[in-house]
Amino acid sequence: MNQEGKIWVGFLLTVGIFLLSQCSPSGKSLLTFFFDGVPESDSTRVELQGSKAFPADSANLVANDPEEEVQTLFIHYPYEEGECEACHDPEALGSMTEPQPGLCYTCHEDLNDRFQYLHGPVAGGYCTSCHDPHMSEQAKLLRFTGEELCFYCHQAESVFRNEIHEGLEGMTCMDCHNPHGGEDRYIFQ
Repeated sequence: MNQEGKIWVGFLLTVGIFLLSQCSPSGKSLLTFFFDGVPESDSTRVELQGSKAFPADSANLVANDPEEEVQTLFIHYPYEEGECEACHDPEALGSMTEPQPGLCYTCHEDLNDRFQYLHGPVAGGYCTSCHDPHMSEQAKLLRFTGEELCFYCHQAESVFRNEIHEGLEGMTCMDCHNPHGGEDRYIFQ
């Protein structure tokens, strides 16, 4: 390799190491500039999935207004622990070690074995259509809340036009439908 090639390799390695060192939920991260989906890391409150919430800094331990809501973030365990390599290939910035859903099923239950009928995103292996792989303001790392999540893909007008849905005010889609799958094509609970 000529001298110019060695300089470029050194430069790329330096940039790569710097970018990987930014892959942490603590402190500012330049990865948010380079990659879509990498969340900002300056949240004031953090919640580990399945754990109680805790403030990121002690200045927010006591709120001035007890009715003031403090934003809670749910963080995917590998991201919270800075274990980016659990999902991302360190040799190829931004690429995954394995495609979805196989990557998700290395830690989470394989839903293909659980249900006879799968919801479209599950059947297609698109876990991140509904779940954020890093952090979310919603429990279970959901991208949206309640019907907002369902109506991101399903047209509300069509759903409510269906006579089976008449008189169901105050109910949510998930009161009847399982978001992952079921034993019939309507994925009833």
